[in-house]
Amino acid sequence: MSGPGDSAYDEPLSAFAHHAEDLPVFVLLWETRDDMRACPEARRAANDAIDAIDGALAELHKVRQLLITEIRASDDATAARVDAMLAGARGGTDSPDPVVITSRTPHPRRR
Repeated sequence: MSGPGDSAYDEPLSAFAHHAEDLPVFVLLWETRDDMRACPEARRAANDAIDAIDGALAELHKVRQLLITEIRASDDATAARVDAMLAGARGGTDSPDPVVITSRTPHPRRR
């Protein structure tokens, strides 16, 4: 985990915002084109919109990968804490808990 202003997410999120920032302008230029006359600026805007979308998606995938990596590490840490807690509850042995709960185990109040 990083401190404020030192996040691994800063760069991809900033780049995502940069790509997404101009997208509405590019799309508007494309939407307001006049197909009855040559309009190279509208066609260029459409290409720029596609490039902006591609760039934004690439940055979102970076954020997604960072999240997946951190979630897995957090889940591993949680599992280690639970294992340690269970080992302590068993008196430090690695023997299984005598009570095994399964989906077929009736609820104590619903017999």
